[in-house]
Amino acid sequence: MQNIIIILLLIVIVYLIILLNKRGKALQVRNKDDIDRAVRASKASTMGKSMEQIIPYFPEFEYNPSDVRFLGSPIDLVVFDGLSEGDLREVVFVEVKTGKSAALPAREKQVRDCILAGNVRWEKLHAKVVEGETQFLISNQ
Repeated sequence: MQNIIIILLLIVIVYLIILLNKRGKALQVRNKDDIDRAVRASKASTMGKSMEQIIPYFPEFEYNPSDVRFLGSPIDLVVFDGLSEGDLREVVFVEVKTGKSAALPAREKQVRDCILAGNVRWEKLHAKVVEGETQFLISNQ
């Protein structure tokens, strides 16, 4: 009787080892897929961030690169069209998209909508130190 119990225990142990081995290989494949996916996403993100900064130098970009300032977030570029020639024609906000989707995230949509609604203004901030204290004077002139 003891021999039968020992044989059954050995069969169960061998079965569990085989099962765990298969499960471990499945986890390794899933982890490798996760790593590959993360590496691809990182490469795409890096490429997009790089493109945002060099796009003003492409011949197809319609503005003078000297008129472009990089912000990065929440909007990529601000173009002061004509400023380098001494004749500012307009200020243009540019969002660069390089991936499969050109969809704007919620924050970028808010900025776009605010600009399109005309909710943009000019402010001059004059910071000066008076008797050791900093004062800020804001005007719209």
